Parts: sequence; structure tokens; C-alpha cells
Amino acid sequence: MFCVKCAQPSLVKQGEKAYRCNLCDFVYFHNVAAAVCGVIVCQGQMLLVERAQQPCKGKLDFPGGFVDYNESNEQALKRELFEELQLTINVMQYLFSFPNQYLYKDVLYSTLDNFFEITLHTKPALTLQQEEVSRYLWLDLESVETKELAFASGQAALAEYLIKTGQ
Repeated sequence: MFCVKCAQPSLVKQGEKAYRCNLCDFVYFHNVAAAVCGVIVCQGQMLLVERAQQPCKGKLDFPGGFVDYNESNEQALKRELFEELQLTINVMQYLFSFPNQYLYKDVLYSTLDNFFEITLHTKPALTLQQEEVSRYLWLDLESVETKELAFASGQAALAEYLIKTGQ
């Protein structure tokens, strides 16, 4: 691996997440990335999206994405929902978080996926960001299958949510 400070192929792994440069002594930490997911429910149905990109292109997922610098989880989820679905939300309730692994362009990223419940009274008109989302589906809570979801964290979150809601 190349050092980001001296640009030499001199990074050596030290421990689970640290890499040290043998030449300039720079230490790079490959830390966990924060991500947010919306568990959006309306009238007994859950909103899921179909991924338009790798990893897991074509699989179902909760709408959401990565948290940007200087952004809270809540700000990130509001931004992501607006970007992906043109959905504006104001009220959300934190549910839980699950660790995940996200393989992107041959790099395995560890993420901490934070799930928030959003309850809507009426189904909104949604406009998809086609680069991110192929389509959206409203599925009955009792018919959603955990194995249909793209990531282990989403599968765990769905199972936990169904238990929480008595489904």
C-alpha cells in the first residue's frame, strides 16, 4: 500500500485497523464508517429500495447512506432520503445499530449502520435518484423476508424490527 504522506509503497499493517509507513512513520487508521438507514413504515407497509449500484446491485435495502464529515446521523439520513427519494422528513426515532462490511472496488470497509424508524401517515410521491435506486417497493410487514435484503446489518435490523413490532 502507498503512504498518503510520502507516496511510497511503504505501508505495513499494524493491528486490526492501523497501517504505519516504514519510511516517514506516518500512521493511517482505517476506521469504521458511519452509515444511516431509514426504516420507513406507512399503514402496515415498509418502504424498501432496490440498489442500482454495487455492492449488491439489484438487492433490496433500506434507504440511506454514509454520514458525511461534520454531519450528525439525523442530518445524514434527512439528506440521503431527500437525495435518493426526494422525501423530506422531520421526525425519526433511533432504533439500533449493527456492524456491517461493505466491499467496494476491492476494498472491504467496516461500517456501523444506524437504523431510524420513520412513520408516515400517507404514502408520499417519490422521485428516484436513478444512479442510486432502481425502484422502490412498499411491502407488507409480515411478508418482508430478511434474506431479500442486501446486507447482514439490514437483515439483522429487519429481524429485530419485526420482533419489536410483533410481526
